[in-house]
Amino acid sequence: MPGTRLFFLICLAAMGVILAVPLLTLPAAPLSVPSTADVSGGFNVWRANGCEGCHTLYGQGGAFAPDLTDIYSQRGETYLREFLVNPEAFHPNQRVMPRFGLTVAETDQLMTFLQSLASSETGWSPRPIRVSGGLAVDATASGDARTAVAAEPTDPVASGRYWFSRPPANCATCHSLEPEVIVVGPSLAGVATRALTRVPGQSAEDYLRTSLLHPGDYVVEGFGNVMAQNLGDVLSSEQINNLIAFLLTLE
Repeated sequence: MPGTRLFFLICLAAMGVILAVPLLTLPAAPLSVPSTADVSGGFNVWRANGCEGCHTLYGQGGAFAPDLTDIYSQRGETYLREFLVNPEAFHPNQRVMPRFGLTVAETDQLMTFLQSLASSETGWSPRPIRVSGGLAVDATASGDARTAVAAEPTDPVASGRYWFSRPPANCATCHSLEPEVIVVGPSLAGVATRALTRVPGQSAEDYLRTSLLHPGDYVVEGFGNVMAQNLGDVLSSEQINNLIAFLLTLE
């Protein structure tokens, strides 16, 4: 019928207008949004230099150094560029981040990557969660920031394993104890056996001690010299001895 057809055409036209309006009013993408290639390049720099072995993003990674999710907005690009050139100048006589010797292009990409972390959209950082039970709670701390503390074993080997996965050593953030499992550094499964043959005439204990105190002396082929360079400063002699005692059991 003519009336029905006219009504159908009017409804169809109205629907077209309704659907078209949102498309016409969508804002253009801001020019400051970094390209996917730049962000990916910065992420590749982050991974290639083992940054996640010490730092976390959105809480994922190593806990040896601060979370860097909000570092770009907190510190700014000028500070970060200067820090990368000489980290020790900012924190003298403390645990020091290695100098990675990034090129200008690599630094630019890393800055773009850090700037792209949309922490404000995800609500990061979350509030700490307090859980009842489990490890003993440090009575000197207070509020939601209280830290769970476990007693250090007295046995040297057990103590070494204890510090292997805890600060200030934090070896477990970069090294796995499972064969052929690579996190950042090589797997330490069987390291006691390998240490006997790495340097002719050197004992496994001496090799491991040098590797802890001067990691740049023995860099395993295929890996970068990104291990913490200041373990001799942040660990006591007893902690170092116990770590070595533990590693010597990994045959």
